[in-house]
Amino acid sequence: MSIVSFASPSALLLLIPLFAGVAWWVLRERRGSRRAAVPFADLDLVAFAAPRRRWTRWLPGALLVLALTAFTVALARPESVTSVPREEGTIMLAIDVSGSMAADDVSPYRLRAAQDAAKTFADKVPRQFQVGLVAFNGQADVLLPPSTDREAFKRSVDSLVADGATASGEAIISSVEAIRSTQPGADTVRSARVLLLSDGANTVGTIPQDAAQVAKDSGVPVYTVALGTAEGVLPDGRAVPPDPASLAAVAEITGGEAFESKDAESVRTVYEDLGTFVGTKTIMSEATAWPTALAALLLVMAGVAAWRVGPRL
Repeated sequence: MSIVSFASPSALLLLIPLFAGVAWWVLRERRGSRRAAVPFADLDLVAFAAPRRRWTRWLPGALLVLALTAFTVALARPESVTSVPREEGTIMLAIDVSGSMAADDVSPYRLRAAQDAAKTFADKVPRQFQVGLVAFNGQADVLLPPSTDREAFKRSVDSLVADGATASGEAIISSVEAIRSTQPGADTVRSARVLLLSDGANTVGTIPQDAAQVAKDSGVPVYTVALGTAEGVLPDGRAVPPDPASLAAVAEITGGEAFESKDAESVRTVYEDLGTFVGTKTIMSEATAWPTALAALLLVMAGVAAWRVGPRL
């Protein structure tokens, strides 16, 4: 938990006169001590007693100032962000199976690295989440509608074969439609995500940015992963560099995030992190209890200190 904002930040302005008063009092005390004469003949006794007296005399006031500071923070109503598990969610993985996914610049080859990462993702996502799979090349096919059956998901992932063109726009639309089928009648869907992995530019079908607008209108953020390196080539020598720019545009339009993976380890890490991320949500909550409790404790300490160092009858 961490404090990120205040619901009533104007209350913090009360600290200005508080600290100004403290500064005035400290300056007054210092000037007074310089003007004061030593009325004792035994200076050794004064030297022994003064250090203890100085800090103990200031202690009650210092504790009181700290208490008032904590109380002012409480009046400002601090808010914290806390990560909590989601109770439900729907996630569609859209995986590029175009011919360029056979390139071996990502060991052992791009598609195999994507398959391994997808299965790692399935293991990380909470069991109550529905996970589905869309494979796309020249067209997009829903191989598995949203389901909690992880073994069926992994079998579908293992069946992927690289061949054909790239229709990433169609993959986004098919993924959104599959998600919407789980929440019929809703204008926007709840707790849903699309994870799109591709290694190249869209070559057929709907323009990805237009498809991204459809996802945005449905309330579905798209997280994209650009897989591959600029040196990627197919066995016939054709260069197949990834296209991170278009994928980043899709993520930006929909409110998702864009990632680039140049090797098997990084794509697996991205999917592993996403599996953990989509399984949690952040909530804002007031955190006034701890500054209020701290203020009360400091007030008690100030009272005890004043009693201990005060004059005795």
